[in-house]
Amino acid sequence: MREYFRDDEVRSFWNKLLESKTEDISRINSIDSKDKTLSFSYEAMDRVDMNFALLFLRYPEEYLNLLKDVLYGRGDGGTKHEGLLSEDFRSRKDARIRISISSKLPDIKRDIRELRSEDMNTFLQVEGVVKRVSEVVPTVVNAAYQCSYCREISLYPQVGNRILEPVKCDHCGRPKDEVKFKFIAERSTYYDTQIITIEEKPEFLKGAAQPARLVVHLEDELCGKNNPGDRVAINGILKGKQKPQYNQNLSRQFDIYLEAMYVERESSEYEEVMLEDEDVKAIKRASKDPEVYNKLVGSIAPAVFGNEIVKEAVILQLFGGERKAFEDGTYIRGDIHVLLFGDPGVAKSQILTYAANIAPKSVYTSGKGSSAAGLTAAAVKDELSEGRWTLEAGTLVLADGGLAAVDELDKMDKEDSGAMHQAMEQQTVSISKAGINATLMSRCAVLAAANPKFGRYDESEPFSAQTEFPVTLLSRFDLIFVIVDRPGKVDSDMADYILKVHKAGESIASGRGGEKAQVYPVFEHDFLKKYIVYARKTSFPMMSSKASDMIKKFYVDKRASTSKQGTISITPRQLEAMVRLSEASARVRLSERVDEQDVDRAQKLMDSFLSQTTVVNGIPDVDVILSGFAQRDRKTAFSLTDIIKKLMELSPNKWASIKDIIEEARNAGVEQSQVERTLEMMNKRGTVIKGNNDQSYRIV
Repeated sequence: MREYFRDDEVRSFWNKLLESKTEDISRINSIDSKDKTLSFSYEAMDRVDMNFALLFLRYPEEYLNLLKDVLYGRGDGGTKHEGLLSEDFRSRKDARIRISISSKLPDIKRDIRELRSEDMNTFLQVEGVVKRVSEVVPTVVNAAYQCSYCREISLYPQVGNRILEPVKCDHCGRPKDEVKFKFIAERSTYYDTQIITIEEKPEFLKGAAQPARLVVHLEDELCGKNNPGDRVAINGILKGKQKPQYNQNLSRQFDIYLEAMYVERESSEYEEVMLEDEDVKAIKRASKDPEVYNKLVGSIAPAVFGNEIVKEAVILQLFGGERKAFEDGTYIRGDIHVLLFGDPGVAKSQILTYAANIAPKSVYTSGKGSSAAGLTAAAVKDELSEGRWTLEAGTLVLADGGLAAVDELDKMDKEDSGAMHQAMEQQTVSISKAGINATLMSRCAVLAAANPKFGRYDESEPFSAQTEFPVTLLSRFDLIFVIVDRPGKVDSDMADYILKVHKAGESIASGRGGEKAQVYPVFEHDFLKKYIVYARKTSFPMMSSKASDMIKKFYVDKRASTSKQGTISITPRQLEAMVRLSEASARVRLSERVDEQDVDRAQKLMDSFLSQTTVVNGIPDVDVILSGFAQRDRKTAFSLTDIIKKLMELSPNKWASIKDIIEEARNAGVEQSQVERTLEMMNKRGTVIKGNNDQSYRIV
C-alpha cells in the first residue's frame, strides 16, 4: 500500500470520479435547485484506486479539501483555474456544497464502544439507535460585518462555535483595532445544524453493560429526518472537541463526536440478523415437524421446570400476529402483550430474561428503576446543544419492532406505569413539553412480570384484590398468567429436575460436559432468532373460514354462558387477542393460512388466562380486569352509595360511621367482608373518602 499521494494525484482521482457526476453538478449549478449535495460511494472510490480509497479513510479532511479545489477551481499555491461549479453558483450568497459518501462495505464499520484516540480524524461508519434528538437550528457559515470607516458590508467565513470578528476590512484594509465592525444578521448566510445522540443496539449488549453513546453532528439535508428510536448507520469523520473547563487552563481531554456525511435508516426491523441459504432450509424443515411447538417450548428456559403453557405463550409472542394497516391511516396491532403474575421464586424473571435474549430485537428494564419518561420518552435539556430541549427515547420506543421486557412491574409507581397505556394499545408515544410536540413509534410486544401486593398469591381471593395495577393497564395485556407455588404431587418431580440441572451445571463447570437434555434448549439461540426473523419477514397468514367460525363460536358461546348471571365472560379485546395468537401459531408453521389447530392453541391459552384471573365466586366476570369491579362488587358499590348518602343525611357531622354502614348492609343481605372490600375499592377510586379515624366514610 502506498503511504501517500501528491495533491495533484488526489485531484486526478477526484476528476475520474466526477466524470460520472455531470448530471449532479448540473443540478447543483441550477438556480432552481435547493439540493446542494454531491454523493459518492466508497466502493466507487475503491474501483478508481484501492490505495486512494484506503488513504481517504486516514486523511478524509485533506482529501475532501482537494475535492473542493477541483469543484471550485483552486490549485496549488492558491492559483485559480476553471472549476466544475459555475461562476453563477460561486457568486451566490448560499454557495455551499455538501459531500456525501455512502458505503456498504463492512470494513469501515466500528463499534461505538471500541472507538479510540487513533480513530480521531478518520472516516468510519457506526451503527446504533437514535437515543436523543435536538431541534434543527441555523448556524452562521458566512458572517456579514459592516466596517465603521468605509461602511461596506462583507462576508467573512466562520468556523468553530463562536462568531469571530474580521481581522481587517476586506474593502479599505483597516485593521479591527482602528475600526469597529457591526454584525449584520440579515445579510449573513446560514446552514441547518442538528445534534443527535446514538447508542449501541440493545441486543448486542452483553450482561449488564451500559450502552455506549456517541454524539453526531448533522448538517443541511441530513437534519430533521431522524427520530428517537430509529436505527441508523452513519458515515462520517470522527472528531474531538476540547472539554470545557471553568478556569483559564486548556483541558488535555477531548470529547469525541461524529461529523456525519451520510445517514442510512435501516429498512428492515431485523436487518442485523443474516440468513444464509442453509439457515432457510433448516427453518423450513423445522416448520414442517409435527413436534415443532413442543420443541420450541423446550427451547424456552430449559432450566425452568414446567410452566409449559407460559412458555408456549411466550413463543407465540415472539413470533407475533400480523399488523393490519388500513387506507384511512388506522391500524390494528399485531404484537401480543403478556403478563406473568405470581409468587416469588417461580422463575418469572428467568423466563423474561430468556425471552429477551432470544428475541432478535429486545430491550430489558426493571420497573423498580424505571420512570414514566424512562419507559416512553422524555424532553431534556442537553448541554451538547447549548441547553436546548431535546427528545430522548425510552425503553418502549427503543424496542420498536421487537420485545420490551419489563421485570418487577409491581414496583413501579402507578403514575409511571400509567404511561404505558398509549404505548401498548396505540403503539405510539406522545410527548408535549417545553414546546416539543412529537409522536414516536413503539410497535413492540410487552412481556412483563409482577408479584402480588401481599407477597404471595392467595387462591381464595379474586385476582383483582391482589394487585394494585390500574385496570386500564391490565386490560392492555392479551394474556395474564398466574403462576402459583403450590405444594403437591409435582414437588418430587421438580426437586429431581432442579437437582439434575445443578448436576449438569457442575459437570460443565468442571469441564466434564453436562447432560444436554436437561440444560440445553432443543433449538439453539441463534437458530431460534433466525427462525423468528424469517417467519416475521415471510409469513403473513390469512384466516380460513373454518378458523373464523371457530373463533366466532368460542366468543359467542362464552358470552352466552354467563348472560343469566348478568356478567360478561369475554369482550372484543379478547376476541382480537385470539386472532393475534392464532396468526402467531400459523407463523410458527410458516403457513399461509390460519387453520383450526391454530385456533385450538389460542383457545387453550385464552381459557387458561380467563379461568385464572376473571373467576369470582365461581362465576367468570372479565370486568374484574377491565374495570376493577366484578358484577357483584358493582352492585354492592351502588347499594353502599345509597346507604352512605342516607346515613350522611341523618348524621350531624355529615359522616357515616363504618359500624352503621355494616349494619345497614347486613340488613340488605351483604356480608361484612364484602362491605369492607368494596369500601376499600371505592376509596381507592375516589368515590368515597375515609375519616381521620378510619371509622367513617362520606361520599365525595
